[in-house]
Amino acid sequence: MNKNLRFITISPILGMLCYVLAFYSYEGQLPGLEYKYTGYLPSAIFGFWAGISALLIGKYLNQWVSWKQRHAIRFLIQSSSLYVVGLILIAIYSEMFLISLRGDLSYSQFWLIYNDEIFKTLLILFLVVLVYCIVDFMIYSFTQMREEEIKSVEMMNNQLNLQFEALKSQLNPHFLFNSLNTISSLLYKDKEVAEKFIRMFAESYRFIFRQNDRPLIPLEKELNFVKSYNYLLQVRFQQAYELKINIPENALQSYVPPLSVQMLVENAIKHNLISQTSPLLVDIEVDNNYLCVKNNINPLKEQPESFQIGIENIKKRYSFFTNNSILLDKNEHFKVSLPLISQSVN
Repeated sequence: MNKNLRFITISPILGMLCYVLAFYSYEGQLPGLEYKYTGYLPSAIFGFWAGISALLIGKYLNQWVSWKQRHAIRFLIQSSSLYVVGLILIAIYSEMFLISLRGDLSYSQFWLIYNDEIFKTLLILFLVVLVYCIVDFMIYSFTQMREEEIKSVEMMNNQLNLQFEALKSQLNPHFLFNSLNTISSLLYKDKEVAEKFIRMFAESYRFIFRQNDRPLIPLEKELNFVKSYNYLLQVRFQQAYELKINIPENALQSYVPPLSVQMLVENAIKHNLISQTSPLLVDIEVDNNYLCVKNNINPLKEQPESFQIGIENIKKRYSFFTNNSILLDKNEHFKVSLPLISQSVN
């Protein structure tokens, strides 16, 4: 059942309970069924209108002064509005059903006789309004907390999925096959270089498996991984490839999603022709709190489709931590700028 419908259904019942409480307070006994038209029915009707009024006031205030924006002002406005509406409903109820029973009593005489009951009614109204506003805020807080928990779980799940996709891209068989071929050829040419290559190769994969479950890592760690990965590329491409890293010391403690910088270096390798006559130059630097990965453009005739997938993966992972966008520049150089995150969210 819809929560508004439940509230409207319960309101007449609460109205009749208030009538029973007031009758018992005045008469010392519970009202019988003979009061079903003069007591129960009118109380149910006014309880219904009280519920409708509370829902409308709450709906209106949600648009202008929501609980999320200003708790104190919302509480004050809502409680005041409900109290005024309650006074109006009590005044109408009294005029129709209580004052009509006083016979020839004047208003002043009626006040003198029933002033205690009137004060009790106003006090009960105040307490009902106060409790209602507190409960309304508690329900809102619980709902918000539950929604935040659901969003947190969904965000974590999406984040893990994106990181898993990034991990799969680093474990692609082409890179592994090329690395094994390089090791095989080096074993016959230069055993020392082959040994270092294997060590750097193992170090790269150790980093991937250790860091990939973390949402953010220090830039210094990411760059250390890039350097290990870069050694593998240098052995493979020799003089046809060069990587320059120029990062100020204060930026090294900033944070980035793991594998994000490495993926950009890898994209430069995948999407450009690399040869002695057309060398690939990759620069990593910081500009206005952005980490910039830039390379010259030597496009392949047939471009792999994985580039946009990699960029979208990085964009989505960044969206969990900052509103700053990833910047792309495809003019003289291909340049991707990643916003540096100042605080870890591990």
